[in-house]
Amino acid sequence: INAEYGKQWYQRRVRGVLNYYTNYYYKSNLSVHMPADIEAKIQDEREKGRQTWDHPISFILAAVGSAVGLGNVWRFPYLVSKFGGAPFLIPYFLVLFLVGMPILGMELSIGTFFQAGDADAFGSMNPRLRGIGVASVFAGYAITFYYCIILTWAAVYFVESFQATANIPWVIDSEAHFTNISMDTHPDDFEGTFNWKVFVALIVIWVLIFLCIFKGTKSTGWVVKFTVPLPLLILVVLIIRAAFLEGSGEGLKEYLIKWDADTLSDPTIWSEAIGQVFFSLGVCMGVMTTYSSHNKKAKTNVPMCEKAISLSDTGIALLGGFAVYEMLGYMQNKCEVAARLVSSELVTAELAKCDYYNTKSMGLAFIAYPEGISTLEAPQFWGILFFGCLIMLGIDSAFSLVEVMATFMKDCWIGLKYRPSNWLVALICCVVGFLAGMLYVFDSGMVMLDIVDRYINMWGMILVGLLECFAVGWVYKIDNQYEKVGRRSVLIYNIGFFIALLVGSLLGILLPLGDNGMAGDAAVGVGLAVFIAIWLTAAAIAVITSPATEISVLSKIWTITGWHGADELRIKANNCVRDTEKDGKWAPGTFASEIEALVRHDCFAITFGFLIKYFSCALLFVITLINIKNDIVTPYSDYPADLLAVGQMIFVFMVFLVLLIGIFPRVMYDPSHSGKTDTMGKLKWMFTPKEADLSKSITSS
Repeated sequence: INAEYGKQWYQRRVRGVLNYYTNYYYKSNLSVHMPADIEAKIQDEREKGRQTWDHPISFILAAVGSAVGLGNVWRFPYLVSKFGGAPFLIPYFLVLFLVGMPILGMELSIGTFFQAGDADAFGSMNPRLRGIGVASVFAGYAITFYYCIILTWAAVYFVESFQATANIPWVIDSEAHFTNISMDTHPDDFEGTFNWKVFVALIVIWVLIFLCIFKGTKSTGWVVKFTVPLPLLILVVLIIRAAFLEGSGEGLKEYLIKWDADTLSDPTIWSEAIGQVFFSLGVCMGVMTTYSSHNKKAKTNVPMCEKAISLSDTGIALLGGFAVYEMLGYMQNKCEVAARLVSSELVTAELAKCDYYNTKSMGLAFIAYPEGISTLEAPQFWGILFFGCLIMLGIDSAFSLVEVMATFMKDCWIGLKYRPSNWLVALICCVVGFLAGMLYVFDSGMVMLDIVDRYINMWGMILVGLLECFAVGWVYKIDNQYEKVGRRSVLIYNIGFFIALLVGSLLGILLPLGDNGMAGDAAVGVGLAVFIAIWLTAAAIAVITSPATEISVLSKIWTITGWHGADELRIKANNCVRDTEKDGKWAPGTFASEIEALVRHDCFAITFGFLIKYFSCALLFVITLINIKNDIVTPYSDYPADLLAVGQMIFVFMVFLVLLIGIFPRVMYDPSHSGKTDTMGKLKWMFTPKEADLSKSITSS
């Protein structure tokens, strides 16, 4: 039998055995974690049976390609403008460094060291946590349904750029053309109109996605070597060209120097910053966990990958802002010059029409920027560059999200049992995605896109981030805490912390409501004081009631309150960059080791665990409550309740997945398994190749 088939059969057998073992282990005891030595063995065996990147740079490019998308070109600049210019950068960078990067590092570590996608990785921590990974996979896949529609608009504009200047629709009237393409219609005017041009473009986009992923990391690694550096080069060309346009300097001042400090007091700016960081970095969608699961554990510097991906993404977002605002400054100047040429009585009225800096959302990419390049020489050339850049930026993000669903399908017990090929799984994902995307091809598509994006990006992603931090910070390795200080003490502290967080948050959010409500700052102070009081009380009770007598009080406090799950990931990540034979293994908890981790740029510092367990978890919890309160008080964009219900049901379904699998974890396992060794005979499919495949292999040999 040829060696290639033998390798494939071995990989399937290994993954089948691992699936059976974890099923058997957890069916016999769902309340504890797998022993560390067995967990390490499973992770090693998973690596043997998993397709890997051909080169570490392929992983970096794929991850950066997934992180960098359309949001870097239009959503980031739009939020900067919406929240008063430079002030938005303050919450953005705070969220990036204190929330986004730690969660990104956590997901990269989980994927690399568990050698599994989101669902399997969290399921390996505890089978009741598998729903977190399933919810993130579902959310990321649902994003592609409307994300590909935006790509179809860019594709239509790209094709139209090959016409004569006088015939290009976005040159004639960019705003009217975008309204026609996107079918931006008020809910009261829905007629069920179908957009055939977008429908054809949608087919093309999904065919491209299939071609990018049908061979797994082999095809993806090849594609990203072109689709990541090329758009970056195009952005630089566009920035240089726009820099020579009159008024571009004023646009940059509006972008980075304009200052409206009042926006910092708006709680929305923080939720928008979190949404932008999560959506832009690609965290909480299963992408980074899936991509990093194809790394080689011993050769992956996870902390450096985290910094390279996040800083590259932020840098390209800033570059996208330069390109957009230079063009906006040029158009604003051009409009103001034209306004001043009319009679003095009309100057004020005409100047009021010059409002390019307040262009909303996707209008930056499909109205303002096309209008700007339409005034340049050879607008076809600049249109081809710009819209080609949008397509390449977006296609990486789109196929990465589809790849996550494909990996989930191959890793689940059904995929292990029936062993579908890569191309078949990719085809199924693309066909389903295309059919679901048909929802946005009608005249209701733009409204539905806005609503679904709101509830997945602003609600769903934040919920998944909260649950991931909870899983790693509060559940993973909790059995070690039970052994040292007792189960009761750990549960008293953990439950007490979240009661404190809930009560304090509700007080801070609800006290200002009503005509006689408390001032916002005072309410926050009351909520914070109550939170700290309950938290410290729970911690004191947990320490006092602990039956552990052989350890000191300080050790007892650290065991109860520490971030042991995050430290487990930190140990694995930091030891990958050390010469363990010469310097020994790195371990947390000593002054020397923590100073070494703090000063080395290729290590996770002690703050990594604190930010995951406490800061990020608490912040995301509060933001979730604020989002719920805001939507109850003021319905989003005043859309009809029946339309908002579509987005809300997607969020509710994500919560349902988490709860269902958390309460009934066995639904994710093969129902033919009983958890007993006498069922091994029913599992022959795990240990024997398919007869058809075997005969085919012999024939080809």
